[in-house]
Amino acid sequence: MSRHRYACVAGAILLAALTGCDAAQTGAGSQGTSPVAATSPAVSGVTVYGCISGGQIIDVSVNKAPACPAGTTRIHWTGQVSAAPGDASTTQPPGTTPASWAWCSSDRSGLQTMPDSRFDLFNNEWNTSANPGPQTICGNSESNWEVTSNQRAGNTAVLTYPSVQVNYNGQNGYPLSRFSSMTSSWAEHMPSVSGLDAEAAYDIWLNGLNKEVMIWVDNHGQTPAGSKVATYSVSGATWDLYATGDKRYMAFVREGNATSGSVDLFILLKHLESRDLLSSSDTLWQVNFGFEICSTGGRQASFSVTNYSLNSTPPS
Repeated sequence: MSRHRYACVAGAILLAALTGCDAAQTGAGSQGTSPVAATSPAVSGVTVYGCISGGQIIDVSVNKAPACPAGTTRIHWTGQVSAAPGDASTTQPPGTTPASWAWCSSDRSGLQTMPDSRFDLFNNEWNTSANPGPQTICGNSESNWEVTSNQRAGNTAVLTYPSVQVNYNGQNGYPLSRFSSMTSSWAEHMPSVSGLDAEAAYDIWLNGLNKEVMIWVDNHGQTPAGSKVATYSVSGATWDLYATGDKRYMAFVREGNATSGSVDLFILLKHLESRDLLSSSDTLWQVNFGFEICSTGGRQASFSVTNYSLNSTPPS
């Protein structure tokens, strides 16, 4: 499943999605305020920044103007969040507002580098041909981010993979033989909604997008591709290994879900080498952690990460 990094969304629709109210778009370098009904007092405001390139909006951010590339135009909108019942509560994570995050994006391929420059947050509604529903990602760091997603009831194919990612060697990667360690810890929360079909998982890409290794830690309704070929005990847990016959997809599925924990990714990769599913010459390009979302039961639901670390040699 390809991970495309760039896309666009209409500015007025974006602000409405982030603020839960109508927004007035303004020209570059000016501000506008959306009208709010007298019966719906404004309780806070939010400014959305972006860059226009070729009539499309890129590099969207909340309350922080992006460094727009040469040849693009910086724009921003200001909107008011209404206190009317059913407004903000249906468009933003429970207990938060977009303004409380350093960055938010409803762009299908919204991506932002975190303060620790190793990590990117990625909205990643990658399965565009299957028409995924609306999704917004907000975050302060690689270990503090949240996604609100609304995916149709009954769907069983993966539609989105909002995630935190590390690209190795400037997206050129390193051969597996270069690595001597790779460990990670996580803490996440998935919604308790009827019809949820999703899992929290690591997604490791090798040789560009030609080989995929997943590590599922918290599964609700999904079965990996391929067939079960082995079982391993690693990092205090038991993992069932699935693989496809072409050796292009492999998945370790934890026996028993865990919303937090740690795992030695390096040992799991070495197990794949020992089974001739990977080679020491394969190039490890990218490591992601996030949520493969198929369905939220046709309603908006929130997924969050409250702790995350990835330590490896080399580090990135």
